[in-house]
Amino acid sequence: MKPEIAALHFTVPHKDIYYISWIIDAAEGIGFLQTDDAKAGKITIFSPNEQQRYLFELLAALRAEGVDIEEDKETEADERDNERQI
Repeated sequence: MKPEIAALHFTVPHKDIYYISWIIDAAEGIGFLQTDDAKAGKITIFSPNEQQRYLFELLAALRAEGVDIEEDKETEADERDNERQI
């Protein structure tokens, strides 16, 4: 059975995109990062549903280090609305 993958949207400082990406890559299986708009700091993290708890723990640790990570819930709501219309 294939795992369900969630697309989670965030806004981060432009200078931290590679740092966050490398850390996610190093935590094998937790997900992968896609840069949507580098200048605006818009990213999407694709993560298996069963790994999201670990992803959010990782993001909380990065926030504790001082990395400004904001979840972009509006983008996620827009995507759900678009999926319903299809």
